[in-house]
Amino acid sequence: MHAEPASERVGRLVALNAVLTVVARHSNLLLPRPFEELAGAVGRFAAFQLLAVVFPEPEGGLRAYSVFRGDALSAAPFGARLPAPAALFRRVFAEGEPFSCDDTRAGNALAQMGASEGCLSYVALPVRAAPPGAEPGQLAARSGPAGAGAGGFGCPIIAALVVGYSDAGAAASAPSPLLEQIADALGAGLDRSLRVVAGEREAAERLLRIRELEEQHRNLLDNAPLIIFRLDPESGELSFLNRHAERLLGVPVAEALKTPGFLGEAHADPEGVMCFEDAVARAKLGAPSASYEARLRRRGGDAITARGTVYPLVSDRGRVVAIEGVLADVSTEHAARTRLIQVDRLSTLGTLAAGVAHEINNPAAFILLGLDMLDRLLRGPNVRMEGSAASSASELVKELRDSIKRIVDIVRDLKLFASPPQPEGSRRTLTDANRTVDSALSLTRGQIIERAQIVKNLTEVPPILMDDGRLGQVIVNLLVNAAQAIPKPSSKHEARDQTVTVETRSDGETVEIVVSDTGAGIAEENLPRIWAPFFTTKGPEVGTGLGLSISREIIERAGGQITAESPVPGRVPPGGARFIISLPAAGRTDEATPSVSPVPRLVSKRVRVLVVEDEASLARALSDQLGRVHEVALAPSADAAMGMLAGGQRFDVVLCDLRMPGMSGDVFYTRIRESDPALAQGFIFMTGVGFGADVERFLASSGRPLLEKPFSAEDALSAIAEVVSANSAPRAEARDSSR
Repeated sequence: MHAEPASERVGRLVALNAVLTVVARHSNLLLPRPFEELAGAVGRFAAFQLLAVVFPEPEGGLRAYSVFRGDALSAAPFGARLPAPAALFRRVFAEGEPFSCDDTRAGNALAQMGASEGCLSYVALPVRAAPPGAEPGQLAARSGPAGAGAGGFGCPIIAALVVGYSDAGAAASAPSPLLEQIADALGAGLDRSLRVVAGEREAAERLLRIRELEEQHRNLLDNAPLIIFRLDPESGELSFLNRHAERLLGVPVAEALKTPGFLGEAHADPEGVMCFEDAVARAKLGAPSASYEARLRRRGGDAITARGTVYPLVSDRGRVVAIEGVLADVSTEHAARTRLIQVDRLSTLGTLAAGVAHEINNPAAFILLGLDMLDRLLRGPNVRMEGSAASSASELVKELRDSIKRIVDIVRDLKLFASPPQPEGSRRTLTDANRTVDSALSLTRGQIIERAQIVKNLTEVPPILMDDGRLGQVIVNLLVNAAQAIPKPSSKHEARDQTVTVETRSDGETVEIVVSDTGAGIAEENLPRIWAPFFTTKGPEVGTGLGLSISREIIERAGGQITAESPVPGRVPPGGARFIISLPAAGRTDEATPSVSPVPRLVSKRVRVLVVEDEASLARALSDQLGRVHEVALAPSADAAMGMLAGGQRFDVVLCDLRMPGMSGDVFYTRIRESDPALAQGFIFMTGVGFGADVERFLASSGRPLLEKPFSAEDALSAIAEVVSANSAPRAEARDSSR
């Protein structure tokens, strides 16, 4: 064993100093730049082709950090994973001894990878971890002779320093002391690098997790079915808007964020703008505000109804740091609520109309009977008129009678239109489309004639099976729309040039009702949208945009369809609009609610008739008219009639009002049917409120005839004759069987 020359020792110390300087200056040698600097420091004192540091992986592989000599990074990715030869892994990481490969071209996969980089031989030296508190170079200073083993300093092997050469066999089986000391010198630097890498990895993982949570939060905000926004508390401008706002309003988020006052402008009505601005002003002062509803504009679409909430974000010191808010699309809820309000209003209107009908029809019935009496008096032998007076008086009575009937028809039509819809699955009635058209025209005539002429082309059509009131509602809506589509004329001549036409036609299978006008028509882009709830080109003071939507629902529930055309095909010049209602003609009549048969014109023998009517004037008129043929008694109420019957008075026919104070007509009939079934067969009911579900059910179960007020004396006499005739047949049969 010979002594090491002083020059070699000095050279080795200079090399170690250069390496330790690099190690001390960098907290992480595993980064490309510091490792490249380390390779440059080693390369000044030891010739090599490749310098690398490899770390063992838990599953037996290696992870390499390497550079070429001369500032050129290796072609392999920095930090690449490599297969580990079993001999190298055992020799270096288990035994703590160097491992060399003399010819990489004949070696394993790892060696061949080195050969492809121009490295034909290499040596791998173990790098021990530095003791706690050790400074760079401490292991190198205490390094013993080669072969000290893994436990020479009680420190585990944490890495291997791989030095590659361009010549086969250049890697000595026993590496030089310089390379061993360099490997020991790296112990403190690589140990510190691993701790830094571990800390960086943990920080990176935390940052990644934070970013994942932020992404999840953003996705949640973007996909929530709400418009979520944040405003700057000073300027009130948008600082955040979620992606759903873009889908709902049709405006890109980037554009919205750049548009001053975007959310205020998005409110379609002045009331909505006022509510939004008031809520923002309160939030700037740190005060929350109540939610509000407003219409929001949509680019390229219909406005939506939204419920808005604006609130401040206040710091611990009480300063408003942001203003946030939510706008929820409640169009469906608003439509349902509006429809319920409309149904409630129609129900209320129907109730009022029934009361009005009763109050109008009772005096109308008296007037009609009085006109009949007046007509007979004027024609009597004791009345003499000269010249044309007789014909004028007769014509006047006729016109008065027609006027009264028109009043009654209007009241009946109003009640029919305003009556609430029948429950789903309820029995529908056979409806005369022409009669319904006439009713709808009588209700809308006043709105039409000031703008246009009415053209009516009604042909004989079969009945349809549906709720008469709902069909009337649809036709009235179409007629009103037609009238509103025609501007008010400045002269009568202009009004004569405009028309609203109603037609009915049928092929036997379907019934069509056509309503057309010569108005402004419907824009082509709006034609598919007119059926959508709340779509309207009119101002809010004219309509809600629900009429056509509800009309289509009514027709489709009845098994039909409604279509629109604009301009009207074949019209010159082009213009106007045409709506076509197509409904199936009624099939089996037993599907419909039984209707009251027309009263036949009969004459009967003289019988005793009890008139139960709370309207005194109508009761007297009936007594006078019926008294010409029959013996008539009057009862002002059902209770009074019960008293008369209990006192022994007998009657053949009871003419009874259905609606009276106290005991109603149907209750009176039910009691008589229990006590005197024969007299119950002589009941004839009167009503001034038309047909309703309760009336129809009662009439169907009782089988008794009905006189709708107002009716003529001939109608009443004919009904009495029919009842007397029907009741006489069983009595005759009973007498014949007793003989």
